[in-house]
Amino acid sequence: MRRFFLIPLLATLLLNTTSAQTGEQKVYSREFSFTTENDAYLFRKNDAYYTNGFFFALKTAKERKGRKMTRDWSLVQKIFTPLIRKTAGPADIDRPYCGYLSLTFSETFFATGSDDVLRYHAGIGQVGRASFGETVQNGYHDLLDYARFQGWKYQVQNAIGLDLGIMYAHTLLQDSSLVKLVPVLQANLGMNYTNANLGAYLCIGAFEQNKNSTLWGAGVQARQTDTRRKHELFFYAYPQFILQGYNSTVQGGLFSKGSGAAVLRDPERIMLQYCLGVVYSEGRWATNVSFVHQSEETVTQTKPQQYASVMVSYRFH
Repeated sequence: MRRFFLIPLLATLLLNTTSAQTGEQKVYSREFSFTTENDAYLFRKNDAYYTNGFFFALKTAKERKGRKMTRDWSLVQKIFTPLIRKTAGPADIDRPYCGYLSLTFSETFFATGSDDVLRYHAGIGQVGRASFGETVQNGYHDLLDYARFQGWKYQVQNAIGLDLGIMYAHTLLQDSSLVKLVPVLQANLGMNYTNANLGAYLCIGAFEQNKNSTLWGAGVQARQTDTRRKHELFFYAYPQFILQGYNSTVQGGLFSKGSGAAVLRDPERIMLQYCLGVVYSEGRWATNVSFVHQSEETVTQTKPQQYASVMVSYRFH
């Protein structure tokens, strides 16, 4: 974990990003971002549970009744496997094999008289072989000369479903522009995921107001805007309490479990997760690098899961 944070920390220090400056910035109304998540980024030998994720997103800044908002389209693929790579049978599967593929639309609104954030999303998600989880994992394992997981014949069967979600964040405490605490409440209802999350961001460093911060993907602007500084550089901690209602990646399709050899498991109803990260943003470019630790997702899962997330975004007119 120490090595994980050393590289981005040294890079940001070399870029001399610690001075705060205020002024008008160039207007970039669109942003493309790519996020990759993998447990291998932690330089450990473990390769299990949430083992890989790819996120592609296109964001556009808008205004509605004088209030800033952003619209996002995102394409996501996630891959899940059990702890034991050499799966001999169902008894070796503590967390089901599953691929997940989704297309999601979201809108985020930023309050004018406060630092509140409101976001909703709607999406369609696919689990099972049609998500290409097995194909993608086998492809990059072969490319990197890694051993394959041997139990994909037991994967969650094909099912498709619709999902809705909402998130609200409110800045509870802010000490000038160096420290702030932002509680976050989220709820998701759908055929793939039904859950509720309660957490809080603790940010330390040089950050923007929420409406202009990379933390919320708000570095794009619909018009010329005065900002506090020319760049952001801050660290954050984000603990979460998660209540699971339904999770198709471990329970299968909500209305159809399929008729194959799929091995399914019951979810843990209460989960804990924490995230430690660093954000840097200046001009067209932004990055968010984080470490995530999550408690067991199923009642049979042997260990908690850990992975790293790296996001890079490019802004344009």
